[in-house]
Amino acid sequence: MILELKKLSKSFGSIKVLKNINLKIDNNECVGIIGPNGAGKSTLFNVIAGHLKHDIGDVIYKNININNKSNEQRARFGIVQSFQKNSMFPEMTVLESIMLAISHRLNITFQLFTNLNSNIRILNEAFEIIKNIGLDKYSNSRSDALSYGLQRQLEIGIAIACSPTLLLLDEPTAGMSPLETKNIIRLIKNLSKNYTIVIVEHDMEVIYNLAHRIYVLDRGKIIFNGGSEEIKNSKLVQDKYLGIENV
Repeated sequence: MILELKKLSKSFGSIKVLKNINLKIDNNECVGIIGPNGAGKSTLFNVIAGHLKHDIGDVIYKNININNKSNEQRARFGIVQSFQKNSMFPEMTVLESIMLAISHRLNITFQLFTNLNSNIRILNEAFEIIKNIGLDKYSNSRSDALSYGLQRQLEIGIAIACSPTLLLLDEPTAGMSPLETKNIIRLIKNLSKNYTIVIVEHDMEVIYNLAHRIYVLDRGKIIFNGGSEEIKNSKLVQDKYLGIENV
């Protein structure tokens, strides 16, 4: 098991956003988290990544309690989050963006914009990542010149450059065309062969295509978890989430 949440709760003032969350994720799983707007999905992600501190409960990562570890420390441990909103340097090329992420991981503090190409190790690793995320034709293109779908692929590549053991993907297909969505699904499927992945996603077809198991959140509580067919056949999930989505 790579991650376990035990009796985890989080409130904002008097509003309880997460309530007694118990969740387990095994190595090399791809796990989906679904639920209506306001269910607590983003808060849960931010607690796991260390952007928010929970009130009660435990976050156990590789059998170690990381309650008091910061976002930066958790990233060093291998918990890496790719956000719904792009967070790239628009004037940097695809290659420079990936190399910057690798350099940060390795604590290399040389002057980025003048000496990147002098480090062959970083350069070779960056090219390998760029190939794996399907951007080898765009390595010298500026980030802001890429299409939205390609920018999301780069965002995932930047996360991979941080050498994750647990990759958190927040709405990876949000705002995409059908073709872009298809490309991202293919990319995540390939990545899931080597990484443990947790996905928050509204598009159920994406979740069904990717997730081995699915947790359903409603009003801050996990109301169901199981495989795709179990989710499809659950009256509780239909009533609480899928039925609403299909209206």
